[in-house]
Amino acid sequence: MIRAVAIVAAVAWAVGCTGVATTLGGRPGPEAGLIRGKMPERAHGVTHVDRLTDGIASTPDDPPRTDLTSVMAGSDAFVIYDLGRETAVGCAVVIADGDDRYTLALSHDGASFAPLWTADSTPDRGMQPRVGRPLRGTGRYLRLTADGGDGGYAVSELAVADVCPARWPPALALQQGTPLVESATLKIWVFAAAAVAFIVGYRRRMPDFLKLLIAIPAGVGVALGVQLWPLPGPVARALLLAVALVVAAAGGRIAVSRLSRRRAAS
Repeated sequence: MIRAVAIVAAVAWAVGCTGVATTLGGRPGPEAGLIRGKMPERAHGVTHVDRLTDGIASTPDDPPRTDLTSVMAGSDAFVIYDLGRETAVGCAVVIADGDDRYTLALSHDGASFAPLWTADSTPDRGMQPRVGRPLRGTGRYLRLTADGGDGGYAVSELAVADVCPARWPPALALQQGTPLVESATLKIWVFAAAAVAFIVGYRRRMPDFLKLLIAIPAGVGVALGVQLWPLPGPVARALLLAVALVVAAAGGRIAVSRLSRRRAAS
């Protein structure tokens, strides 16, 4: 009983500290809006679409390209959410790169969209919140697009509500993001270190559970592939260097193994 109470208290403390509008069961509360935690029905030219509605937002003035943001490749990029039924939208918030414009539009059929609200550019650069209320529009499908500015579009959070609650924007967990180059470079070196350690430490007779540790560098490699494409210049150079290090370790291991076999044969 005491353990159960402690677990509930820990969960409640975590929810309270993050400020994310969720219930104790981890589901978004009604004050979070219509699309919290939803994945878009369709998307084009947008990375990490899960970050748009996860309740975790960049702090004001944060860099646009971090591990908290979703990047839109150009003015033809979009995400479309299915609201489930014809729904009135009365307010919205977008936390996005300040020097660009972000437009929400509604559609009854998912094909023809009518503009609902445009979050204009701001004087301040970096990630900036923009709030729209009151809004008047009805539709089943909600689309987000971007244009203007420097052509580099990034969004860390999007929320809409039918009936605007007294507290709007909704409660969000504000964090400082790690710039993409820094986080990607760190993962590259973790990948290289794990791969080299496995290559150097591998023994044919080692227990199977140790051999399964190959999943560590393999898993990091998959995560890198998802995060890094397309490759920024500094990241590409770090990746090439890390791959060269892994290849060199593999070549050295092969050479040592062959030399050992020759000595044993002689």
